[in-house]
Amino acid sequence: MAAVEEAASVPPHGEPPAPGAAALPEARQSRLPPCTPAELRQRISGGEYLVIINGLVCKLNGFVDKHPGGPLAIMHMVGRDATDEVVAMHPGDVYECTMPRWAVARFVPDDSDSSAISYVEDMDLPYSAPRLSALRSDGHAQPGKASDGLDYAAIQRDYRLLDQRLHREGYYKCNYKAYALELALFVALVAGAMGPIVSGSPRTWPCVFAAICMALLRQQTAFLAHDLGHCSVTGRRRLDWALGIFFSDFLGGISLGWWKKDHNVHHIVTNDPDNDPDIQHLPFIANSTRFFESPYSTYYGRVMQFGAVSRLLVSLQDKLYYPIMAAISWVTLYVMSWSYLLFSDFAPFRLVEIGCVLAYAARVGLALSCIPTWRNLVLFVVVSNSAAALLGVQILLSHYAMSTESPDPVHECFCARQVRTTMDISCPAWLDWFHGGLQFQIEHHLFPRLPRHKLKRVQPMVKDLCRRHGIEFKEFSFIDGNVYTVRWLGEVASRVKLYNAHEHSKAA
Repeated sequence: MAAVEEAASVPPHGEPPAPGAAALPEARQSRLPPCTPAELRQRISGGEYLVIINGLVCKLNGFVDKHPGGPLAIMHMVGRDATDEVVAMHPGDVYECTMPRWAVARFVPDDSDSSAISYVEDMDLPYSAPRLSALRSDGHAQPGKASDGLDYAAIQRDYRLLDQRLHREGYYKCNYKAYALELALFVALVAGAMGPIVSGSPRTWPCVFAAICMALLRQQTAFLAHDLGHCSVTGRRRLDWALGIFFSDFLGGISLGWWKKDHNVHHIVTNDPDNDPDIQHLPFIANSTRFFESPYSTYYGRVMQFGAVSRLLVSLQDKLYYPIMAAISWVTLYVMSWSYLLFSDFAPFRLVEIGCVLAYAARVGLALSCIPTWRNLVLFVVVSNSAAALLGVQILLSHYAMSTESPDPVHECFCARQVRTTMDISCPAWLDWFHGGLQFQIEHHLFPRLPRHKLKRVQPMVKDLCRRHGIEFKEFSFIDGNVYTVRWLGEVASRVKLYNAHEHSKAA
């Protein structure tokens, strides 16, 4: 009987429970008080960080500053049913053991709208900007299907069943042979980058070749560091953290801690102009007219001013997109890394990461000192960093031209939101290495901890799910995806003139 009680779990609104659903003994469940949406909102207004996970209301005030993925990843889930996000982003012990310890109540949804996901979309929380309001004046969700005609409850159910299937059939087991091949590629790229430099050749072409190899090395190690940051290689958090710091900080000079803090928020609030740091690139680029309103960034804690410089650059962004990416994308990664390591309130491995990044800088400085001429030195730095901008283009390509507004933020489930905001990139099998397997970005956003070498095999299953539920699945070739993105940036740029005219008329 005790074993049955230990295995008991609270199903999320009667749907099939997610894999490894949060376990809580029945005896303790029965002692937890009920919590209605109105009570949930009242307690959140009083300063409690309450998140719904598998029907349990978890108070995370005491955990938020200890969260390895950073505080904001939790704060954006306050007042929401975060079951799918928690299961997707964490190892099993987190949602099976850790989260239930913070349970303070049983969530009791309104009978009139038991399919709601969020209960705070009309609340102006300081740490998470509200989405489009779809609530009545009394704060309760509008019942019914989504405005885009999708049945979110059915989508959520089938998404969870697919995740169970992937666990059951071993898709979450890492393919270490694929990583062995990647490590062999790293060795070849190191040889290609360092060989011409150490030889001290004054010729130009060996220098260019070395710079391209260095750029590809940065790109490829970033893919591996990405997997380690998601804890999808060994599945052991501390070991993946250590390996991630080695490949990201020591070999690439980019802070893994900064990446995790940024990237986890991106996965939680994908393509949300107010909340997602991966699309907050003013004054250079804006992928939504929402940025014309100078919104407040909950990630950076400041207003993103759409001033004169922003208006000029954004009005030309379709023409300046690639020069901007070549000029600042890699430099931005260094700047953001150091800003995080020196000034962030949350940096669990600050000293270790600083030491590794300094070791990277010293190693690169020593290598550059071997280049015999100033001309070749400047050429190497420019080419290696400009070519590495390909990584920035690859990252932005998956989201920049996709939807930035939810049709129904109250009911839209995790699965539907990720497909709406993401596109896949198709390419020949022999070019998979160039994209690192992350061209299957929809699949990655649906199953972030799935080893990326398995994403290609999962794509047909996701396409089938989307087809059955009428969800648009966007997939382009690398070239067509770039054309689609630049055209969208041009569409946003064309609206700057209308915005300027409107502002002039207001001032007149």
